[in-house]
Parts: sequence; C-alpha cells; structure tokens
Amino acid sequence: MEKEETESKIELEGLNEASSDVDPPMSKNQLKKLKKREKWLSIKQEKRRNAKLKRKHRLAEMRENGEDIGPTRKSLKLKTMKNSACKIRVVVDLSLDEYMGEKDVNSLTCQLQHSYAANRRAENPMQLYFCGMGGKTKERLDRIGDYKGWDIYTENEPFEKIFPTESLVYLSSESSNVLTNLSEDKVYVIGGLVDHNNHKGLCHRLAEEKGIAHAQLPISDYLDMKTRKVLTVNQVFSILLRYTETKDWKTSFLAEVPQRKNVNLKKVSSPQNTTSTSADKPDSSGDQVFESIDNNEPSASLDASDGCDEIKSGSTVEADTGNLEKGDNVNTDEANEKESADIGVKGSESLNEKAVSAPEDECR
Repeated sequence: MEKEETESKIELEGLNEASSDVDPPMSKNQLKKLKKREKWLSIKQEKRRNAKLKRKHRLAEMRENGEDIGPTRKSLKLKTMKNSACKIRVVVDLSLDEYMGEKDVNSLTCQLQHSYAANRRAENPMQLYFCGMGGKTKERLDRIGDYKGWDIYTENEPFEKIFPTESLVYLSSESSNVLTNLSEDKVYVIGGLVDHNNHKGLCHRLAEEKGIAHAQLPISDYLDMKTRKVLTVNQVFSILLRYTETKDWKTSFLAEVPQRKNVNLKKVSSPQNTTSTSADKPDSSGDQVFESIDNNEPSASLDASDGCDEIKSGSTVEADTGNLEKGDNVNTDEANEKESADIGVKGSESLNEKAVSAPEDECR
C-alpha cells in the first residue's frame, strides 16, 4: 500500500511539473484530460481502500450466512501448474506493444490478470506462458508488482525462439483452419493485442510471415454471432481452460462468451428430420429444379411435347398412388383415356357451334 501511495505521489508531482511548464497554446481538451488525471491520482488510494473494506465486509456477511466464498489461499497454493494433470501449453504473445497506446496496454494487463486468476482457480491449471515481455507491457506489470509471484512462466524472448515451429498454433479469427481439439504436443498462442479493430488480421498475417500454423476457435459450428468473432485475451484463455475441463466446445462457449456478443445457439438438424419420407412432407428438390430451369436460358429450348409427356406420366403416377391408398381397383389409364375422349368430343362440338353462330352475330 505504501509503495502504491509513493508511486501516485511521484506521478502526481510529475503531472504538476508538466502542467507548470506547459506552453500557453495547450488545447482545452488537453487541459481537461490533465486535470482529470490529477484528480484521479489524488483520490485513487482512498477509493481502493474503500473497495477493500466493502469486500471485507461482504465476505464476512457471506461467512455468517454460511455461503460459499470460494477456495481459500491455502488450497489455491496447492493447485499449481507443476502439480496439474493438464499439460496443455498456452502462450500469450506480449511482443505487440508497438501497435498499442497506453490505455490499450493498461487494458491488456487487466486481461492478463483475469487470465491468471482463472487459471489459478482451476482444478487442473493449464501451463501458462507470458513470452516476449518488454516495453510498455512489462513496465505496466512492473508497476503493478504482484505478477512476480504468479504461478506462470515468463520469458523475455519471443515464443518462436522458445518452442519448435512445428508445435506452434497461432489462434486467429481470420484463419481458414478450425481448431477441433487440444493436444499436449501443440503450443497455442494468443496474441496479446488490444487494438479496437485498428489492426485487423495482424496476428494472422504475422503467423503466415513466420511460417507458423494458425487456426480459429470453432465458434461458427456452435454459435450464431451478430458481431465479429473477436474475443479478448482472457475470454479466449477461459474458453480453452473450460474445454480442458469439459471436453465440450458448446459448453465452453456458452459459459465464457459474453452476452453482449448477441450469441444464439445454432440449431442442429436431428436424424429424424433427415430421414423423413416424401409421404410425410413434400419434397422441395423439385421446386429447386424448376427454379434453376426457369433461371437458365438454354432450358427454354426444350420441346413442348417432352414437357407434356412428363406431366402426363407424373399425373398418372399420382392417380395410381391415390387409388392404391384408397383401395380402389379401377384402371386409371382407361379412365384417363375415356375422360380425354369425352373432353375431345365436347370441345369439337363447342367449336362447331361457335363457327356457325359467328356469322349470325356479325349480321346482327
């Protein structure tokens, strides 16, 4: 606590010196941001103390009510990566500082904290690596200070120099490959980047340039998302961690993908629907065939006689089927011939009547 207060005082003094040496042409927005930052630093420690007190009182109330407050620190110390039965290796690539501003770096460090917290509370934690540590991200973590006691592997060198290239799989939503399973022989890399889509496809491009295999999570196989399939570092890590526990992608996605993504579960057709017969429901393939014929110009050259023959034969089959269902023994071919003969006679008589009566109408 004393260390944090000292750092805040030093930062506040630096801002005061900067504000005193500021040139007059500074814009109103810059002055507003500077004053806002000074105000936050002056009340930050007090807010943190109040938050800790509230949490302490809340936990005390939960204990009195007999509610579960989660694992104790002693039990968490026993659940280490070394003692874990899960040997799946996950790397967070922290070599992308140049693509982020200070605010994005702060967001990334928060995501790293959430990832570590989830891994620490797992029954069998994954093997978590922070590789390529340096620059602004390392400075931010050093200021936080507590990461040095985390149960993680930290490496200053890039991940491609630590692990064999053939074992690496870079996770990217732009990849055409789909991840179906997790293997202990592979090392899964998550890009440590918060860019708000300013560098779309960056991780995918870097993986291809370095000759590293890449894949995306099978989100499209289970979920319908209204937004892009881009998740934060801690969300991707939590999905992988949940999969190691459940071996079920659908359960992992539903548990970890936030609701603001407008997630809907995909409907998978059951085997009963796929084996339904034409008697149960009409076949739609015929409609598709006719639509394709209507939209295709060469189909207009079909002979009219061929089409009539097909329609006649089709109507005969339908009539036969209907008579068989009703149990009638009538020969439908003979009935159709009689009907056509009667219609032909009546049609010829009507034509003759019109031919005779036409001159009379004209004379009138």
